[in-house]
Amino acid sequence: MRRPSRPWAPLFGALLAATIALSGCTATKSAGGSASPDPGSGPSRGFPATFTNAWGTATVAAAPRRVVTLGYADTAVAGALGANIVGAVRSYGSVSGETRDENLPYAEPLGDSVTWLDPMNINTERIAALGPDLILASTAFTLDEPTYKRLSTVAPVVTYEKQLYEADATEETLRIGRALGDEKGARKILGTADRAVAKLKADLPGLAGRTYAYGQARDGFAVMVTEETNATARFMNRLGLTPLPAVANLDGKGSVPGAVDVSYERAALFDRADALFMTYQSGALKEKFESDPVVSRLRIVKSDRYLPLGIEAATALQSPNAVAVPWLIGELRPTLTTVAAAR
Repeated sequence: MRRPSRPWAPLFGALLAATIALSGCTATKSAGGSASPDPGSGPSRGFPATFTNAWGTATVAAAPRRVVTLGYADTAVAGALGANIVGAVRSYGSVSGETRDENLPYAEPLGDSVTWLDPMNINTERIAALGPDLILASTAFTLDEPTYKRLSTVAPVVTYEKQLYEADATEETLRIGRALGDEKGARKILGTADRAVAKLKADLPGLAGRTYAYGQARDGFAVMVTEETNATARFMNRLGLTPLPAVANLDGKGSVPGAVDVSYERAALFDRADALFMTYQSGALKEKFESDPVVSRLRIVKSDRYLPLGIEAATALQSPNAVAVPWLIGELRPTLTTVAAAR
């Protein structure tokens, strides 16, 4: 199995060209350091707190009062912790035109006073005008080093330590909680997510050891996940599922790091999976995939073990944050129930 140095960047389809469509945003490695704030001194809430980021360090001097969130996990976790969010990136559904609601479907809705920001184009001047004292960007998928450095002149920026989506949901949630001075609250969020996973596994013991294939249909081929350590694969593994070996072990360079391109002529491989999850750049490509002469004959595509994902579910599955886990399980549960019951 190929093991690229960086994980799949977000949104399967919407970012590949800049790349819109499952972005190929670059994740730059840091020179090292700790993801945790400096525990050496400061008041009981943990301030000042210093974080090592991919492109430098950031010190949060005191409990933040005005927070800007530039990633979906940042918005979801900070909202759940009751932070005063003055600016947040719009849901990807609203960016793509699938919905008018800028709020994330799994997060606490933000008030009318919030300023909605474009996740595809981080505007430093607009963010500065909001007067933040903390900018959370742990899952900001269009953040790059120059933008990070510009934002750092506005307020402390807490982003990923090494690579985008490298940290798991636990590390990510605790990092955000520490930046907000509420690690206890962050642990409560993790507990809720853990209980949702445990309940699913208890309800559906037949999921254990089942295989899945996950990817995005393009024009004549599908980009399928192969990197077993990326965020999607780690989440599926928590549910008891494993990547389909027939796809995961394929050789060849994919359109996106951590994936392999599978032509529709070879789509018969998908019939070996217990579950098939697919996402699409457009309704036309979904129709083209499902009506393909090979694909349309697949037993799995004709069954309830095939789930075409909506854009918000696809986005959440690309980087399953702790707040999203219960909602995401609900989105997947009908298909997972069928898979668990299959003999």
